[in-house]
Amino acid sequence: MNVLQGLTELYNHLSFDSTYRNVCRGILENLEEAADGSIYDIAELTNSSRTTVWRMVQKLGYQNFTDFHHELKRAVKQYTYYNRLLPPEQSQDAVSVKDAMLAQAIETCETVRDQIDADEAERIAEELSDADKVVFYTPYKNSAILSLQQNLAMDGKETGYYCLLPDMMEDSSTLTEQSIVIVNMIEHVETMDMEPVFANIKAKGAKVYGVSKRYKKYLDRELFRGSREKVVTGVLLFDLYFLMLSEIYRMKYIR
Repeated sequence: MNVLQGLTELYNHLSFDSTYRNVCRGILENLEEAADGSIYDIAELTNSSRTTVWRMVQKLGYQNFTDFHHELKRAVKQYTYYNRLLPPEQSQDAVSVKDAMLAQAIETCETVRDQIDADEAERIAEELSDADKVVFYTPYKNSAILSLQQNLAMDGKETGYYCLLPDMMEDSSTLTEQSIVIVNMIEHVETMDMEPVFANIKAKGAKVYGVSKRYKKYLDRELFRGSREKVVTGVLLFDLYFLMLSEIYRMKYIR
C-alpha cells in the first residue's frame, strides 16, 4: 500500500481514543502542511509529541521518519495518480465516467465467464477447509474477503485479515506448513516493499494464493489474471471472485 492508504487504514483500525489515531487524522486533514513540514511541525499540527508521531510512523511499517515523509510528500504531490480509477480522457463529465465504468463492468463479466473455472474454485475451497489457518494480506479491507472470512470462522477455521505491514510481519511468523495466505498486492513501485513478509511466509512453509505481478514468484497458486491497466475491472473481478469463493465455501461446509 502507499502511505495515504496506510494512514487511512491505521486511522480506521485504531480505537477512537488512540493518540495515534489523532495523529493520522491530523495528517489526513492537513496533507499539504504535513508533507511540507518536519516531524516537529507534524507534532504541532496534530497536537501531539514528536515521540507519538514517530511511533505512529513505526506502526505504518517505516524504519525512519525520513522514508515516511518522503513517501508522504510524493503521494500528496501525485495524489491524482494514486487515486485515479479512470484515465483523464474517460472522466471529463459524469456521462463519460458512467460509460467507462459500465464498459469495465461488462468486461469483468466476460472475464469471469471465460477465465474463472468453477471446478478449480471448488478445489480451492476444499484446500482452505483443509488448512490449519487462512489469512488475508491486502492493502485495504474488502467486503468480499470479509464474507469469506466470516464463513471460514463459522466453520471453526483460524483466520485473520491484515492490511498494515507490521501486522503482516507479526502474523506471518505464526504460520505453519498447513497455513494458506491469500494476497492481493498493489503493483506500483511507490508501494511498501513486501519482500520481508513473503520471506517470512516461505520460511514457515505456508502456501501463498493470490494476485500479484510484482510478487508472482512467491505465489503457489495464481487465482486469476485480470487487467493490470483497467483499475475498475481489476477491483470488480477481485470482488466477484471472492464472493463466488465465499458462497462455494458456505455451500460445502456450513449447514
